[in-house]
Amino acid sequence: MNSAPLSGPFPLAYAHWYAASLFLEAGYPASQVLACLGIDATRWRQCNERYRNLHFANTGWVADAFRREGLAEPERDRALFEHLTEDDGISSPVAEPFSMRGQLATLRRTVQANPRIGPFASVDWVAHYLGERRFPTIRYVHNGRHVHVDGVPIRDRNGRPLAGVDPFSFRPLGDRWFRDDTRVYGQGETPTRLFWFVARGADPDTFTVLNERYGADKAAGYYITNLRLPTEEQGTFCIVGYYYGRGQKPGLHVQESHYAKDSRKVYAYGVPIEGADAPSFHAIGDEGKYFADSKRIYWENKPIPGADRASFTCASQVGQYRAYDNERPYYAGQPQSVSAEFEHWTEFFEARPEITDSWWLREKTRRAAAPSTNGQPVPIGGPYYREAGRVVVRPRFPQETEWVSLDHVDHDTFRHIADVFAQDRHGLHYFLPGLERYGNAPVKGADPASFEHIDGPWFKDKRQAYYLDSQSQMPELAVVKADIASFEVLGGGYARDAKGLIVEGVRKRGIDAPAAVIALGHSFARMGDTLLYRGKPVTRAGKVDPATACGVHAQLLIDANGHMLFGASYRTPISDLDPATFKFLNHVFAVDARQVYAMTDSGLRSFPQIDRGQVHADGHYAVRAGNTRFHLSGGALRPSPIGEGGE
Repeated sequence: MNSAPLSGPFPLAYAHWYAASLFLEAGYPASQVLACLGIDATRWRQCNERYRNLHFANTGWVADAFRREGLAEPERDRALFEHLTEDDGISSPVAEPFSMRGQLATLRRTVQANPRIGPFASVDWVAHYLGERRFPTIRYVHNGRHVHVDGVPIRDRNGRPLAGVDPFSFRPLGDRWFRDDTRVYGQGETPTRLFWFVARGADPDTFTVLNERYGADKAAGYYITNLRLPTEEQGTFCIVGYYYGRGQKPGLHVQESHYAKDSRKVYAYGVPIEGADAPSFHAIGDEGKYFADSKRIYWENKPIPGADRASFTCASQVGQYRAYDNERPYYAGQPQSVSAEFEHWTEFFEARPEITDSWWLREKTRRAAAPSTNGQPVPIGGPYYREAGRVVVRPRFPQETEWVSLDHVDHDTFRHIADVFAQDRHGLHYFLPGLERYGNAPVKGADPASFEHIDGPWFKDKRQAYYLDSQSQMPELAVVKADIASFEVLGGGYARDAKGLIVEGVRKRGIDAPAAVIALGHSFARMGDTLLYRGKPVTRAGKVDPATACGVHAQLLIDANGHMLFGASYRTPISDLDPATFKFLNHVFAVDARQVYAMTDSGLRSFPQIDRGQVHADGHYAVRAGNTRFHLSGGALRPSPIGEGGE
C-alpha cells in the first residue's frame, strides 16, 4: 500500500495528501493513516501546512510564505503542479489559463467523491465529505458513525459530542447552518473554540439561511448564539444590510451583518432594539455603524439621545465614525463639543456653502463676534460656566483651548448639582476632566431630583450609588446597585452596604469580614491585620504596620516608620523620608519637610536636586523650583528652564 515518496518539500502526491487529510479528519488514527503513506509524523508535520496553503495558492500571504522558504509563488507554477500530480492515479485534465488554486480545487472534488485512492485503495475506512466553511477552513466529514471536524465529533458548548446527529442525512444549508432529516444545527464559536448546537424548535424543511449569523423558518428567525426570535407575520424576517463606501470590501454588506428585522422588531446581535420601528429601520452612512428609523438615530444598537432625525448626516469624509446634525457634531455616536471640534470640521463646511444653518456656522458667527463683546463666562456652580447661552468648562489641559462647550447637554435647562454632575431636561449628566470634548449620554436609571454628594468620590440618589473620582488621572463613572438604606462610605474608594464591601464602584466578593474593613485612604484599607489594595488582600505586606499605615496616593501607602506599599508590593523606607510631614503636591510629585519626591513606574523616589524651599506644583504632572520646571519622562527627571519649553 506504500507509495513512492516524491522529493523535496512536497514528498506526497497532492491527491494522496488530501485523501489522508480526510481520513484523519474522520477520526482514524494518525499512525495507521501515515503508515499507508509511508511517511512518519515528523515529516508529515513539516509538509502539512505547505500543502494546506495551496488551498489559497493565489493569495499574497501564501506567496509570501512560499518565498520565505525559498520557493516560487505557487499560483502559476506548472512544474510544481506536475510534481504534485505525478503518479497520483487520477490524471485530471488541466484547464487553461492555468491556476494552481483552481486546478487543485477540481482535484479535491475528485478525491472527496472517493478518497480510497492510491495508498488507500484497499482500506475499508469511510470518510464522506459533507462540505466546508472556506476561511478559516472548517471541513465536515462523517465516518458512518459521527460527523467530524478536525478528527473529533462535532461538540456542544461544554465540549461533549453533540448527541442525536444523523451523519447520513447531515448536510450544509449554507455558511454556519446545517440540517439532517429532523433538526437544524448551527456552528457557534468563542475566541478559543468552536461548538455546535441544535437550533431550538427550527423546522428543517422550511429553514432558510439568511447569512452566516441569521436564519429563518416559517415561524421564527434564529441567531447564531442559538436565539429563537418568533415572528407574527410569516416570511417577514430579513437581514438589515449596510453599505461600506471604502476599505477592502466596498459595497452592500449582507453576509456579515449582525442586524435583522421582521414586521415588528429590529434585532442587533440577536437581541431586540427596544423601541425601534422595524418597517423604517435602515442603515445610513457608509461605515455600517449608524442606523435610523422614522423617529431616531442609532449608533450600532443604541439610540443616540438628542440626535435630530431630520438633519442627522454621516460624514466619513471628515474622519472615521463622524457625523453631525443641526445642533452638534458626533463621533462614534457620542455628541462632541462644538467649540473643540470647530477647526476639525472647517474644511467640510467651507466646501458646502449650500448648508446655511448648522452648529458650525453658528460657532463661526459667535467667534467673529467675540472680540467685540468682551464677555467673560459666568460661573453657574461647580466647574460650570455660562457663555452666550451655552454651558462651558475650563479644560484640564488648557493649552488646547481656553474653554470647551458641553454640547451633549441641553443648555437652556442645565443646572449644577454636585462636583461634575448636573441635570437638564434629559436627566443626570456629567463630564470627565481631560475628556471635556467627548459627551456622555444621560446616566441610565439616575434620579437627578434626589442626587447628592456623600463624601469624596461617592454620590447617591434614592435608587443607586455612584463612584467618580474626578481628580484622578483617568476618571470613570461607576454605577452601583447598592442597598441605599444601609449604604455608607468608609473613605477613599471604599464603601459598604448590607450586602458587603464595594470598592471604587465595584462590589467585592470573598471578603471575610466586610464589617471590619477600615479605609486608609485612596485605594488602601485594612481588615484586622490584613491590608487591602483596591479591595484585594495584600499577601506580602513586608514590614508595613497596618495600625499606623496611611494611603497617601492611589498607588502608595506609608506607615509611621516609612515602610511602604506600592500597589500591592512592599517597598523599604527611603532615607530621611519623614512620614509625618509627607504630602503630594499633584499626581506625581510629593514633599516632606526636607526633600522632594516623585512617583515613578517602580515606586517612590527622592530627588534632592530639586530645591525643597522653592518647589511648588505646576499643573498635575510637573513642579517648578525657581526658574526651572521639572517633570518625569521614562522614569527620569527632566528639567527645563522657564521660557525654553517650560511654559
